[in-house]
Amino acid sequence: MKNKSNIQILVFSIIMIVVCFLSVLLFNLPAFIDSFNLSKENGIGSSIGGITAPVIGIISSILLYLALTRQTESNVEQKLKNESDIILMLLNQLENEFGSFYHRIKIDKVEHKYVGFDGFNEFCIRIIREQDYRILERQIKSFKSFYESGQIILIVDSFNIIRKRIEISEISEEMKDLFTEKLNSFYETRLKENLEKLNEVFENHEFFKDEWTEKIKKVVENNK
Repeated sequence: MKNKSNIQILVFSIIMIVVCFLSVLLFNLPAFIDSFNLSKENGIGSSIGGITAPVIGIISSILLYLALTRQTESNVEQKLKNESDIILMLLNQLENEFGSFYHRIKIDKVEHKYVGFDGFNEFCIRIIREQDYRILERQIKSFKSFYESGQIILIVDSFNIIRKRIEISEISEEMKDLFTEKLNSFYETRLKENLEKLNEVFENHEFFKDEWTEKIKKVVENNK
């Protein structure tokens, strides 16, 4: 489309130049009828100008139209590129948020810190394999009581924002499919198994439930 518009502008520009030169040559030629013989008139410049002005005006209008059309196309292309850049930025941000996840635990009075997937996995294992939920129920108010829960919800919210952004974007369906595939791959490899197991624990133990556990439940149900 870009090349086609450039060719059109070039062709009409050449036509306008050729018309200007030919008009000068044509109107200086002898005419069969004296009244049309402009070569003998002092006002040949005015005559040529009066005759060629409409032609040049029309061609100029066409060139202006093509230039504005090209500018519109360029604006649309830039907008679509910006949309793609925003989605890529959000995907990278999601990766960074997941990579920044951390979980601390003391083993034999020694604190161990797990980061990224290891941290997320270790925390989920702690909740899923809890030996006595009755003791845990007396220690916490809900899932929000764990500092790791805020990190999980930040990741879940970012995931939902990206999916929504892809849906409402004006990029091509092919690009939407590619971004969606990337997002689904992230969910399948990093979130799915542990979120599903956490959701099962929440369903079996009411004391965990709050608005954050509802968000986890919703994202699990929407990505089965």
